[in-house]
Amino acid sequence: MKKSYLIIGLAALLAIGLAATVWAVTSHPSSTSSKNSKQSKSSKQGLPAGVKTTDWDLVLVNKQHSRSSEMSFEQGHVGDKAVNAKIQQAVVDFMNGAQQAGYATTLVSGYRSIEYQKEVFANVLASNKAKGMSDEAAEKATKAVVQTPGSSEHQTGLAIDLAGNDALAKYPGLDGAMDQFASQQWLIKHAPEYGFILRYGSTKEDRRETGIAYESWHFRYVGVKNAEYITKHHLTLEAYLAQVKKQNS
Repeated sequence: MKKSYLIIGLAALLAIGLAATVWAVTSHPSSTSSKNSKQSKSSKQGLPAGVKTTDWDLVLVNKQHSRSSEMSFEQGHVGDKAVNAKIQQAVVDFMNGAQQAGYATTLVSGYRSIEYQKEVFANVLASNKAKGMSDEAAEKATKAVVQTPGSSEHQTGLAIDLAGNDALAKYPGLDGAMDQFASQQWLIKHAPEYGFILRYGSTKEDRRETGIAYESWHFRYVGVKNAEYITKHHLTLEAYLAQVKKQNS
């Protein structure tokens, strides 16, 4: 008899414990579901936390997002080149990092006004015509390597043309082939550590998305977390911003 009572008692305790467990799980479904949903979304997207398309370091300027007026921002200087003051130290650190690795570099260009970009475009256009190109061919060739005035991100002060001195000595007019030099390879590889990306890549997809041919010397500041993600996933700035927009919509 005692054994029967003991078995009945244990069964009752197990039933009570099971009921309590079910109640605990079912009484807070929203918080558990919400947590799992957020974790799933975060791991699926993998984008840097808190990033927005309106962040100052992600401003987009290209042929599809051109500007008719000059942008206003505080300027800083690295040598005789102007840049957005917010990235002045990053540029200095980037160049110092290369120097410490054994590579002397030259900051070829930083901020350019729309008016100055007009001069750059006109000079390259004239050079192409001097090579015997027709007006149409010369303009097409120029647009492949130089942004039209108002669509160059140099006007943001966040873009720089940076080259290893040895690469620049062989290609003073700047050329994608500068990446054959170890100095340029170092700049391309380590750019994300300082918040920069190689802006115009070498693939057909890169060119389709940016509208610009490969430039092994053109770096754009986007911040370290963005730069590391963009580089790791082989994205253009245009493609990255599309992902950010989708995530935040």
